[in-house]
Amino acid sequence: MAATAGATIAGVPALVRFRGSPEAAAERGTVLYYHGFGGDKGRCEPYLTGLPEAGFLGVSLDAVGHGDRRLADFDVIFDPGRWDADFEATETDFLKLIDDTAAEVPSVVDDLLARCWARPDRVGICGRSLGGNISYAAVLADRRLRAAASIVGSPEWTLPRSHSPHHHPDRFFPAAILSQSAELDEYVPAGPVRDFHAALAPWYAHEPGRIEYVEYHGVGHFLTPELNEESCRRLVEWFERWLLGG
Repeated sequence: MAATAGATIAGVPALVRFRGSPEAAAERGTVLYYHGFGGDKGRCEPYLTGLPEAGFLGVSLDAVGHGDRRLADFDVIFDPGRWDADFEATETDFLKLIDDTAAEVPSVVDDLLARCWARPDRVGICGRSLGGNISYAAVLADRRLRAAASIVGSPEWTLPRSHSPHHHPDRFFPAAILSQSAELDEYVPAGPVRDFHAALAPWYAHEPGRIEYVEYHGVGHFLTPELNEESCRRLVEWFERWLLGG
């Protein structure tokens, strides 16, 4: 496996991993990966190892305000004390990171296509926690995303927002959506994700295999090492199914 560090895709800092060449890997499929809150593009294991090992081109990107473009006052804006003292203001800033990152995805896909690092019919997206939230929003932002996989992320924004993905189950088909939640998640409750999949079901009635909900029982937001590996296996299998055969 080869890795190209320090790439910039549509102005977004990225880490690109592949076997052989990026162009050859893109023939199999290109998968965008977004990290969790406070993380960066380098915190992507085991997902950005599993994807290129399966032959995909994996592209891990810094979310807005993170990594190489981390906000200078990130620790002030998202200080736990501020969250306690002014939840709505802090949560508004948090949701803006998600919205702004999802809004960049069409330009990222355009750039990858221009480089021949993606095929228009074989692009997917995935992410953990914050990155899972971004994945849901990005499917609405770019219809070229054929498959998405979220790990302990949510389609329901934490403040009333008309554009929250959970309000728009009618706009996801035919994208294949895999959601993996944790039963005891203290940050991203499983209930709203479960409800979202129930709302998706009528829109996928003729192709129910395009949606799948998995809930890991007895664990919180930070999955065990074994479940991290299992979530990665499921994610890779999802893209093998829907980018290659869907």
